[in-house]
Amino acid sequence: MTDPDPTEFDKLQKLLASKKKEKPEDGFFDRFSDRVLTRLEEPAPRPTLWERLNDQVDPFRAAAAIFAMLIGVGVWYGLNEGSHLAETGLEPLGQAEANPEPLGQGLDALAGSSLPLTKSKAEPPRILMNPGAGLATRPAKASSNTVHTPK
Repeated sequence: MTDPDPTEFDKLQKLLASKKKEKPEDGFFDRFSDRVLTRLEEPAPRPTLWERLNDQVDPFRAAAAIFAMLIGVGVWYGLNEGSHLAETGLEPLGQAEANPEPLGQGLDALAGSSLPLTKSKAEPPRILMNPGAGLATRPAKASSNTVHTPK
């Protein structure tokens, strides 16, 4: 066992010495037993709403319910905003002006980059233009024209 610290022992002695000067009021010990008995007979105080909720609510279910409500509000808001957008009849992008000029065509350049357009004269492969051209047809090799039927 370790030896007690002398400074802690001195602090405890000073505390006990200060408590010797304190005395309870007159008649305290005469009424003490009556007060204890009456408190034991009194009904327990009714728990507050917060205490009742803490006893009855599962935190995982509460978090799930709050998350579900947030998702529901988000969906409702999104549908509500979507219906407002449909009602306003906004014009699609690129059709706001009466006579729009396609980007870059007036300048013969890529849109906004001032890079010249290179127009190649390359043609697609011939197979795409005339599929099957230049292929010879051959008859299929078969021993008979009868269909095999299981016995």
